[in-house]
Amino acid sequence: MAKRASVGSATTGATVLGTVSAGFPDHGTGRFRSGAHSPSVGATDTRPTPRRPAASAAPGPGGDTLIDSIIDRIVGHVLDTRFEAFDENHVLAAEKRLIDAAGCALSGVDVEGNSAMVDLLRSWAGAEEVGVLGRSDRMPLAHAAMLTSLQTRSFDFEVTGPEPEGVNEGKMVGHVSSTTEPVALAVGEYVKASGRELLAAVILGGDVAARVSVANRFDFDKNFEVCGTSNAFGAVAVAGRLMGLDHDQLKNAYGILLNLMAGSFQGIWDGVHTFKLPGAMAAFNGILACQLSQRGFGGVRDALESRLGYFTMYTQESSPASMVADLGETFYVHGQHKLHPSCYGNHNPIECVLQLRADHDFEASQVLKVELDVPPNRLDHFLNQVPTAQDEQPKSLFTIPYGVANAVVRGRPELHHYVAPAIHDPEVLDLAGRVTLLPNLPAGNNQAGRMRIFLDDGTVLETERSAPVGWLRSPVPMDAIIDKFWRNVRFGATVPEVSAARALEDLQKLEDVVDVTSIVSALTAPANS
Repeated sequence: MAKRASVGSATTGATVLGTVSAGFPDHGTGRFRSGAHSPSVGATDTRPTPRRPAASAAPGPGGDTLIDSIIDRIVGHVLDTRFEAFDENHVLAAEKRLIDAAGCALSGVDVEGNSAMVDLLRSWAGAEEVGVLGRSDRMPLAHAAMLTSLQTRSFDFEVTGPEPEGVNEGKMVGHVSSTTEPVALAVGEYVKASGRELLAAVILGGDVAARVSVANRFDFDKNFEVCGTSNAFGAVAVAGRLMGLDHDQLKNAYGILLNLMAGSFQGIWDGVHTFKLPGAMAAFNGILACQLSQRGFGGVRDALESRLGYFTMYTQESSPASMVADLGETFYVHGQHKLHPSCYGNHNPIECVLQLRADHDFEASQVLKVELDVPPNRLDHFLNQVPTAQDEQPKSLFTIPYGVANAVVRGRPELHHYVAPAIHDPEVLDLAGRVTLLPNLPAGNNQAGRMRIFLDDGTVLETERSAPVGWLRSPVPMDAIIDKFWRNVRFGATVPEVSAARALEDLQKLEDVVDVTSIVSALTAPANS
């Protein structure tokens, strides 16, 4: 009879250790007009409200009041929401997301596959408009945002969400911040935005993107890759707000965007570099749509509700009401901050291993096999793939067997565990082949896991967890996010730590920053590096 050493269940309540005015091209001219930012720090927002056609609430037939279209409501939300609508929790959540995403952009500089994009963009050249985080390059605005997004996504380490609240709480959103935060920093530098302006754009852009996600039933097997769709809506919101588009221009930008969205989850199944393209192209396309709209390029009249609009063409089970539920009253701003590289679906199994390692003295060489009880839908899933020595770097990010084996052999996952040669280590790959997922848990909580590690002396170590740290109602404190930032900075090793420290200090007090250009400059690499 096997000896059993049981460890208590962990839940989501686990404790975590550990103004310069700019000019903008005028609509349809190419000339520049004065900036239409929200006010400088300390000023009262005098932005006119609402900035939408006055006829939108005109009486209709029979005296009924015509209701704004959903796209008009979204555009009005983006442009007319004052900074004063946000409380200190909203601001703190946005600052956390910016710190998290910026750090991940730095660690992703030299990750496999990214050099191909850099080489291509350099060969195209172009205007040296803004910097790229972690690099000395200056590129056209849309190129820089795209490349920073690509880097941010490279370890699937960046903050997820922002998570919906209220009636939409618990619905899946995705990786919005891998797009919206790079766009905010790039456009923020381009227009010399204040910290308050940057915060407003991040909050509203994330809110819009998350609302697009919850307006459809999330399905990895049937949907377009959500980073290529929802993120793109968020990118347009961020860029449009910061670049001073008016209501008609921003609505038109969404009409342009409708023909620029795409993406497939197959890149995750195959474990290839293209998994990070949907979010990166969303950054590029969001800026492109806004810049084209400023110059008079006409888009679809209604990007959402028209005959062949978003709801018709991009959703399986659309719920337009979910998109605007509590719009302007509840802001979807709080992110889920990962403490390990790789897909969040790996984290609960990883934390089961770390818990067993902390409570029991055993070596990886003693492990015969690992069993993980999961809900039935986790079996036919990209996370249930055994890694091989022929895999490219992204495959290691999306396999529970690798995440479990890596944690057994090496302990807490680190960034260098998810690049070659570590991902091809024979000891880790051999153990990964002995990790088995079993459909022994009820459906409903995809994060739940119950683990058994079988040792060669007959001992069976057991534990279970309902969710990983940082998931939903288990928020990660700022000090853990700062620690994560430094892990990313030191792995990337392209930005001097003194510069990174200066940027981090400003990111924690964004409301007081007059021009965010200094933050972006501090997070770019020295010239000729």
